[in-house]
Amino acid sequence: MGAMIAALAAGCAVVAVFLSGDAVRPDRPDLEVALVAAASVLAALLAFGKARGTRITSVVFAAGAAGWAIYCLSTDIGSGTPGSSTGVLAVAAVVTLVATGLTARSNARRLRWWLAVPLVVALAVGTVTAAVIVPAQAVRSVTAATVAAPAIADRVTNRPWKWTPPTEVRDAVVAGAGVVIGGVDSDVTALDGPTGAVRWTYARPGARLRALVPTPDRLLLLAVYGGSGRDHLTVLDAFTGAPVQETLIEEASGADLLAPTNTILPAITYLGDNNFRVNALDLRTGKELWTWTAPQGCVSPFALPASGRDVVLAPLLCPDRLSVLGLDERTGTPRWEHKLPVTRPSDEKADYYLHSALDGGTVSLSLRYAGLASGAGTDVVLDAANGAVVSTMDPKASKRITLGPVAIAERSTDGKVTEATLDGGVAVDLAACPDRRAQATTPTAYLRLCVLPGGAVVVHRQELDGSPASTLPVDWPPSTDPAGALNSGFTRHALLPAPGALVAVRDGATPVIGYPAG
Repeated sequence: MGAMIAALAAGCAVVAVFLSGDAVRPDRPDLEVALVAAASVLAALLAFGKARGTRITSVVFAAGAAGWAIYCLSTDIGSGTPGSSTGVLAVAAVVTLVATGLTARSNARRLRWWLAVPLVVALAVGTVTAAVIVPAQAVRSVTAATVAAPAIADRVTNRPWKWTPPTEVRDAVVAGAGVVIGGVDSDVTALDGPTGAVRWTYARPGARLRALVPTPDRLLLLAVYGGSGRDHLTVLDAFTGAPVQETLIEEASGADLLAPTNTILPAITYLGDNNFRVNALDLRTGKELWTWTAPQGCVSPFALPASGRDVVLAPLLCPDRLSVLGLDERTGTPRWEHKLPVTRPSDEKADYYLHSALDGGTVSLSLRYAGLASGAGTDVVLDAANGAVVSTMDPKASKRITLGPVAIAERSTDGKVTEATLDGGVAVDLAACPDRRAQATTPTAYLRLCVLPGGAVVVHRQELDGSPASTLPVDWPPSTDPAGALNSGFTRHALLPAPGALVAVRDGATPVIGYPAG
C-alpha cells in the first residue's frame, strides 16, 4: 500500500512538470522540475522492491527530491512570479518521501488504512491547494471601489498635496481616477487626483517592475514584471486595482515596447528576412484575437509599436509603396493605409518613427526610405480612426504629440532646443525655462518643470492665448540621488496633467507633488 501511494504521489510530480512555471520558469518542461519528478518516480519504483536495502534507497531518492522541490518552491515565491508547478511538485515530493519512509519499515508492505487514507487526502488536498495558493501568495494587493474620474486638470491651485512613497519611485502614469506610481520594489500605488490619497495598491515582492502602461482610455493598466526570458503581465482595473487577467508575454525591456489600444496589446514575431508578424492579445481575456502578416511580395519591417484608441499601426514595405496600415483592434483587418510611392528598390532599410497621442486619437509618422518617389507625405499627423491627414510636419522640427492635446514642434542644434512652436503658431518662450526637465500640454497651456539657477524647481505655465505666464513652486529637497530614469521615459522627471490634479514626479526617494484642479 505504501508503494502504491508513493507511485500516486510520483504521478502528481510528473503532472507538475506540465503545469505553469510563470515568468520565473517560462519553459515547459523546466529542467529542475523534470529532474525532481524523475527522482520521485525512481523512488516510487524502488519502493516496490522486496529487499530492505532497495526500499531504503528509495527513501534516499525521495528525500533528495523533496529537499530540492522545497528549495525550488521557496526561490519561485521569492521571485515574485511563481507558477503552480513547484507548489504541486513540493507537495507530491513530500508525500512520496513519507510513503517511501513507511514502506522502508519492516511491516510497511501491510500499511494500515488509517495511515494510507490521510496520505491520499493530504496528496489530493495539498496539490489542489498548492496549485491555487502559490501563484496568489506572491501578490500583495488592496483594492478600492470604483469611482467616476474627475476631468483632467488644467488650471490648478497653489495648495498642493504631497505623498511620500514607501520605496524609490521608478515610474508614474496617468490612469483611473488620478496617477499611478511604480516603485523600485515592485509596488504599484494609485493616488486620487484631487486629494493625493492612496486608492489601491498592488505588488509582487521580489519581482522587478519593468513597465507600467495605461490604455488610451485610462481604464486598464498594464503592469509588467520581469522573469527569465519572459515577463509576467498583469492587467489591472485602473480604478479599483483588481486584476483583470494575467499572462506571460515576451520580454519587455520597458514601456517603449508596449503600445496597447483600448482593448488589445499588439506584439510582433520575427519571421525572418526583415519581416515581422503582428499578434493581438485581448487584454481582458488573455486570448489571441488575430494575427496579421504582410501580403505576398511585401514585408513588415520592425518598428517600435504605436497604437491608436482602436487601431494598431503596422509598417509595410512593398516593391511599389512604403506604407503604414491602421489595423482594426478587434479583427486585424486594415482600416486605412497611408502609402508613399516607391520608384526603385533600395538596399537601405526603411525607417519608421511612429508615435501616438496620449488619448490615442492621433498618430504621427516619420518615414525614411531611399527609394521614395518624393519627400511628400513622409512626415504627417493622422487621425487614428480613419487615417486622414490632420497636419504635416517639418522633417527638421517634427511635432511631438505625446505631451497632451497640443502638439509642439522643436528645432534643435547640437542637442539643444533653439526654437519651439505650439499648435496654433504660439512661440515657446525658451528663456523662461532654460533648464527644462519635463513638459506637458493642456487645452489652454504649455507646462514645463524647470530648475532655476539656484536649484529650486518650479512648474512654469505659458498660456496659449498670450496671457501672462505663471509659476508654481515644487517643494522638493535638493537631489542627491545619482541620475536615473523613469521606466516610462528617458528622463528622471515627469509632469502629468491627471484627473483632478497636475502631478510632478521625480525618480528616487522624492515625494510626489500634486496641484489640485482649481
